[in-house]
Amino acid sequence: MNQTFHGLRLEAVACVVPLYDTTLGAYAERFGKDIAERYHKVVGIQRTYSVPPCDDPQPGPNPYPPLPAVGQAMDAADDILDILRDNEALRSEIDVLLHVTQTPHLDAPPESCLLQRDLGLGEHVIALDINQGCAGFMVALQTAAHFLLHPTVRRVLICGGDVLSNRVDENDHATAFMFSDVGFAALVGRGDGDWAFANGTAGSEAITLPHDGTFKMDGTDVFNFTVSKVPEQILSLRTPEVDCLLLHQSNAFIMRQIGRLCGFAPEQVPMNIADYGNASSASLPLLLCDLAQNHGWRGKRTAILSGYGCGLTWVSARMPLDFDTTQFSLTHYVT
Repeated sequence: MNQTFHGLRLEAVACVVPLYDTTLGAYAERFGKDIAERYHKVVGIQRTYSVPPCDDPQPGPNPYPPLPAVGQAMDAADDILDILRDNEALRSEIDVLLHVTQTPHLDAPPESCLLQRDLGLGEHVIALDINQGCAGFMVALQTAAHFLLHPTVRRVLICGGDVLSNRVDENDHATAFMFSDVGFAALVGRGDGDWAFANGTAGSEAITLPHDGTFKMDGTDVFNFTVSKVPEQILSLRTPEVDCLLLHQSNAFIMRQIGRLCGFAPEQVPMNIADYGNASSASLPLLLCDLAQNHGWRGKRTAILSGYGCGLTWVSARMPLDFDTTQFSLTHYVT
């Protein structure tokens, strides 16, 4: 399905990254130098970041202290509220809160409701949880665009992130050194931008995360999916005005293949998977913040953003980005 939405603006994006890191050298010590070199050549990861396991519930009036995934999301949302003017006025204009995660600490209540409370947002807010894995940010952007079709919705706050570092099989060299635990937030409001979306779903268990289990992936099925369905979707959105292709940071080899199949030069398909690993739903917000804060991206660009992953789900959007007026924040914190 293809949809175009008019009059939108990405107002701010923030990401928070824990300081605890694991390097390719540690991976090599566990699995051997040869496996590490092959992994790095294909996947491209040199470093990942993780939070410690969540503590057990404590007695008292608030038995659940700040939780890793929802806590990081709240920190990122706070960063957005802090870097924009009129903090309290801005809070009052957030009408929808979307929380994106596939690793909630609680089955109930919805963690979006906890974020509404802890961020001090009004009781009028619509709070929803979205579980869509690595495509989650793009699904949330499209959902936000739908809400903003209604004139009573002023701003949508998207926040989320996953804690997958402790949900991998430490003996599986294909996934043990893959994920970073990153929190993110993005504020979407009204502006003059046209956002064109394309989305697809092909029900599959090629990527699974069983309840109380570990992450599993059928690498062959996932590869075939990403180099066929994703380029086809991106090409349906491409116009001569598109300057760059921003991909979910899944795998360096796959991203190079998608860029090549879609006719983009390597410099038009930036990657930061080497520095941050696969950050799941936070991957694209993290790439945006990294480009703005650490790589000097400025000015206006027309980009295609594409997220793809478990489900199988793939969502892409052609949208204008203004690195001068959108506020970006990328911070590291001590866990």
